[in-house]
Amino acid sequence: MAAAHGRALGQRAMNPALARVSAEPGGVGLIDHPLRAPGADEVELRVSLCGLCGSDVIVYRADPAAASVPLGMVLGHESVGSVVRAGLLVPEWLAPGTRVVPISTVGCGHCAACRADQPHLCARRSGLGLTQHGQAASRALVPWRNLVPVPDSVPDTTAVLAEPASIAWRAVATVARIQPGERVAVSTTRSIGLLAGLMAQRAGAAVTMIGREGPGHQARVELAASLGLDSTTGPRPDSYDVWIEATGAGTHLARAVEELRPLGRLVMVAMYATGTAPAPVVRTSKNLDVLHSFISTRPDFEHALAFLASLPDLGERLITTYPMDRAVEALRLTADGSTDAVGRPLIKAVLQPNL
Repeated sequence: MAAAHGRALGQRAMNPALARVSAEPGGVGLIDHPLRAPGADEVELRVSLCGLCGSDVIVYRADPAAASVPLGMVLGHESVGSVVRAGLLVPEWLAPGTRVVPISTVGCGHCAACRADQPHLCARRSGLGLTQHGQAASRALVPWRNLVPVPDSVPDTTAVLAEPASIAWRAVATVARIQPGERVAVSTTRSIGLLAGLMAQRAGAAVTMIGREGPGHQARVELAASLGLDSTTGPRPDSYDVWIEATGAGTHLARAVEELRPLGRLVMVAMYATGTAPAPVVRTSKNLDVLHSFISTRPDFEHALAFLASLPDLGERLITTYPMDRAVEALRLTADGSTDAVGRPLIKAVLQPNL
């Protein structure tokens, strides 16, 4: 069994964390989140980096979809960290110093779905950063079954993209089943869409990134081009076999209906705020195959990390890092869709809790 390591009994260090502090819009802030000792099946992580995403934005905006997120909940689930100490029932491969990324859906660990490594189907599931404390903190507790080892060839700056990359992998490879030669559109402003575009291109598809004119658009086009991806803002009716919708915007859903060919596949990946109705996708005579792809599982993480290992410097091009004392600002900028301090599009704001 892995031995328990850490601070002496009774000693407590500060553990700054980004948490929900009120139910009003903008109701997030930094708190001290003291950690108890890991339970028998838990691991304490020292968080290296933690990305901010759409679910954090929904909490920040106090959208009704976040009503179940309690005050004091530590946000963040897109992290990479290293093991500090482990509970008595944690396998020895999770030794201190092991680098890992967490799977965000936590199952009970005992039901048939959990035994099949499908915690998203568990009737008692919870979500890191939503109904169970996340990793936007210096240290965090995570069930060991939710941890995936990071290959040595993937630096932390790229490994922090593992969770969005796992979502993108599932959308492209498992749900859409994209084939060589297919015409694929990806509507996106953030990391999941760019990663999906790269993965679809790797699968042999002809990929077009779909955007809209506005602040930061040209910078996003240039970033996509630097990654080998074409972009457009103009309409192309009946032009695509597959459309991956990763913006969470109803306007892009409507556009997908117009530009997919009859019998095309629409893959909805983004988290949609309350009031963003997907109704237009069902009111069409094209007989589109509307597919949902909001989760990822351990195999998706493993495939995603293997993909990221082939692009180890990708994180340096997609992430913008912020120290913990700027965590609220980083989340506000994420919600606003802003550019970073040097004018680059803010694709993925990432916190450095232990800077």
